[in-house]
Amino acid sequence: MNTNVSGNPMLTAALYSIGIILYLGWFVVLGQTLAKFLPRQANYSLNWFLIDVFIVLAAFCAVAILTDNHSYQAEGLAAIPVFYLFFAVGHVFWFPAVTLVAIEKQRKPEFGFYFGTLLLMLFWPIGVWFIQPRLNRIYAAIQADTFDYPRP
Repeated sequence: MNTNVSGNPMLTAALYSIGIILYLGWFVVLGQTLAKFLPRQANYSLNWFLIDVFIVLAAFCAVAILTDNHSYQAEGLAAIPVFYLFFAVGHVFWFPAVTLVAIEKQRKPEFGFYFGTLLLMLFWPIGVWFIQPRLNRIYAAIQADTFDYPRP
């Protein structure tokens, strides 16, 4: 993402942060909405997902605001949080993918079932063409009350 504004690094950081917030925001909305319709045997933690999204968002915004070239180097024990950050980024894409497939299959899916959806989430500009129709089918089934999901 290239959001450089010549001569104004604070505006560049602000635009970069807004872009990250909007990008991650879509995954948050998707994850929260789909988590409501998970089958009972698929017990994924929405709170853990939201915490990881917050960590990723905070890390990207901190790097954008505190550094000039959007990079950070950690050595020794300081690298441990960076390793968790890598996991958290993966979790941001994994959670909506696995919840979508769990809702479609009405059971907890195995890795092979949601791997393709995970790749579509990672390559979002192309993946949205394939994921959005699936979301629309789930939404239409919920609206028509033909979708069997756990009700409170």
